[in-house]
Amino acid sequence: MWLYVLKRFFWFLPTLFAVTLIGFVLLANAPGDAVDSLVLSSNSGGSIKTTQDLEQQKIYWRKQLGLNLPSFYFSISTLAEPDTLYKVYDETLLRKIKQDIKNKSGYKNYLPKIIWHGYHNQYHRWLFGGYNSKGIIRGDFGLSISKKEPVVAIIKDKLIWSLFFSIFSIILAYAISIPIGVKMAQNPESKFSKTSQLILFLMYSMPSFFVGVLLLMLFANPDLLSIFPPSGIKPIGGYDDNASLIEKITSSFPYMILPLICYTYSSLAFISKLTATSIQEQLQLDYIKTARAKGLNEKTIIWKHTLKNSALPLITVFSSIFPNIVGGSVIIESIFTIPGMGLETVRAIISQDYPIVIAIITLSSIVTIFSYLLADILYAWVDPRIRITT
Repeated sequence: MWLYVLKRFFWFLPTLFAVTLIGFVLLANAPGDAVDSLVLSSNSGGSIKTTQDLEQQKIYWRKQLGLNLPSFYFSISTLAEPDTLYKVYDETLLRKIKQDIKNKSGYKNYLPKIIWHGYHNQYHRWLFGGYNSKGIIRGDFGLSISKKEPVVAIIKDKLIWSLFFSIFSIILAYAISIPIGVKMAQNPESKFSKTSQLILFLMYSMPSFFVGVLLLMLFANPDLLSIFPPSGIKPIGGYDDNASLIEKITSSFPYMILPLICYTYSSLAFISKLTATSIQEQLQLDYIKTARAKGLNEKTIIWKHTLKNSALPLITVFSSIFPNIVGGSVIIESIFTIPGMGLETVRAIISQDYPIVIAIITLSSIVTIFSYLLADILYAWVDPRIRITT
């Protein structure tokens, strides 16, 4: 088993490198200038008085963000260009210098050269750390442009709520849908099975934004049923200073009901139908007929033998749902005003806070890769033949 896991992990390493490289390229080529945004936000607070102060602030923030370094380990340019053009951060001045070099260098403009910058570059600093940075492999995604705070500190609290809703919705979806799917598979022509299929089809066909708004209109509407609060995750006035953990959970519990329903219903419908279909296919195979011939009761056949052999599609679904833990749900969190990763993504995009956006994308990609690794491990655990043949 461990050899299989190690082999799978090494297969994913090139993908992890590609994810980090794409994230860095997107961040480096994002519209606008991070330094200008930081300096302008400082200027709005009245901390910058003169043009000289403005230039000093730009130099300071470029050093803090590592933008005074070359972009990558190497670069490709012409023989005419010097090795230190990356130090010129003014775009107008840079274009003028390049034009002057082009006018004076003749044939050298057409001869390429590779410039080796070593590990003192922006990508190495972003990935492994360097001046004023620990690198993303140690959880440092840089500085937020709009808030001037570490990205990790900003998304840390947001991640807790996305984790809570995603994990609980996965647990609820599997805990409810598997028994429903089993009962549907045992007697496909029963009234329960046909009614469940109709309800599940309707649930799966309704988009999450529609269900979220419908739940708010029905159960958080003073004109109809004002049972649950319409938004947020805790009372408007906050928790009492002397409130215990149990009291805080009790206060927040009503706020979580409608979002959890909205998170869970679509997965529940899909997993129920998938479970029923998988079990029905297994019930037609010879080993089930042999088990029945040996006198095993139907409950043992279904829950001990059939369900385990039907688990591969359920594991596949799990690997596709699991990455939502990091990304959150933009629609659901926006509708119910949940301070999670989805709502933070919207805020970061609107304010052009690209370090946060790239951090969320990178984390989601990494979690997706590891969810596939986890799925491979579960495949091998459920069916040992996969470990042998892969």
